[in-house]
Amino acid sequence: MSYCMLPVLRQRRHAEWLERERLAQEEFRLRCEREETARKRKEEEEERIKEEWEAQQRREEEEKEQKQQAKRDREEAVQKMLDQAESQLENGGPWKNPEAPDFGTEQDRANCPFFLKTGACRFGDRCSRKHVHPLSSPTLMIRGMFATFGMDQRSRDDYDTDACLEYSEEEVLQQFVDFYEDVLPEFKGAGKVVQFKVSCNFEPHLRGNVYVQFDTEEQCREAFMMFNGRWYAGKQLQCEFSPVTRWKTAICGLFDRQKCPKGKHCNFLHVYRNPGNEFWEADRDLHMSPDRGGGGVGSFTGRFSERSNRSSWTERSQSRRGDRERRSRSRESRVSQRRRSSACPRQDALRWPQPSNGESLHWT
Repeated sequence: MSYCMLPVLRQRRHAEWLERERLAQEEFRLRCEREETARKRKEEEEERIKEEWEAQQRREEEEKEQKQQAKRDREEAVQKMLDQAESQLENGGPWKNPEAPDFGTEQDRANCPFFLKTGACRFGDRCSRKHVHPLSSPTLMIRGMFATFGMDQRSRDDYDTDACLEYSEEEVLQQFVDFYEDVLPEFKGAGKVVQFKVSCNFEPHLRGNVYVQFDTEEQCREAFMMFNGRWYAGKQLQCEFSPVTRWKTAICGLFDRQKCPKGKHCNFLHVYRNPGNEFWEADRDLHMSPDRGGGGVGSFTGRFSERSNRSSWTERSQSRRGDRERRSRSRESRVSQRRRSSACPRQDALRWPQPSNGESLHWT
C-alpha cells in the first residue's frame, strides 16, 4: 500500500514546487518591471533637468549676446558721429553738437516732462500734454499718504502762509521719523525695497506723496494689491504705478544744497532724508547706471564718508530733543491762550494723529 502512495506524493510535491516556482518567477517579473519603471523615470527626470539647464544657458547666452550687440551698436553710433565730425572739420564746415532726444524734455510737445520725472503734474487732467500711466513699474506711488498739521491746514487754505507756523521743523521731522518707522516694515513685507521717498512739497499734486521702489515689477504689483484701498490714519490709500525710476531727475538738484529759489513750492521733488541715510545708494541712481565708471562711485562714496564723519542724524535729533520739548510747551501755552481768546473753536479733529512714545500708527 505504501509503495502505491509514493508516486502520488511525488506528483503532489512536484506540483507544489511548480507553483512556488511560478510565484517566484511572477514576483521576479514584477520587481524587474518596477525597477525598469524607476530607471525610465529617473532617465526622464535627468533628461528634463538637462534640457532646462541647456535652455537656461541658451537664454543667458542670448541675453549676453544682446547686451554685447547693444554695446557694439552704441560704439558704432559714437564712431559714426566722430567720423562725421572729422569729415566736417576736414571739409571746413562748422561743427555743432547733435540734437538731443526730445522725449521727456521741454521740447517734447506730446508727453508731459513733469509727469514722466515725478509721476505727478500740477495741471492734472487739464494738462495739454499726455500723461503716460505705466501698466507696470517697479515704483509704487501713494498720493497724500503722509500728512502733518501744516499740510492739513494748507489743504484747507492754500493761501494762508501762516498755517504751519505752530509746528517747528524739528517736530515735523520727528513726525516723519514716526511715520517712516511705522510704514516701511509694511512695505518690506511685499518685497525688497530699494528706495523710499516722502515728498515734503507744499504743492497740492506733490503734497505728502510716498514713493516706494521695489527690486522687481512683480514685487511692486504684489504691493499694489496689498495696499490699494487699505486705510491708514483715517485715509484710504490710492496707489498707482509711477513712471519714476531715476531719482536724479525727479528730485530737485538745488534742494539738497538748500538753494532752491522756489522753496517747497517747487514742482520737482523735495524729499525728507531717511533716518540713518537708508537707501542712500539709490539716491544718485548708481545701481542703474552701467555706463558709469568707478570714478563716479568713488567720488560719491567719498562725499558720503565725509558726511558720516560728522555727527549722525540720530545724534543731532537727540541733542535737539530738549529744545524741542521746551518749544512744544511754549507752543501749547500759546495755543491755549488763543483758544480762550478766540470766539470760534479750532477744528482739531482734522489734525494728523500723533503717536506717543512707544506707540505707532495702526493700519486698518
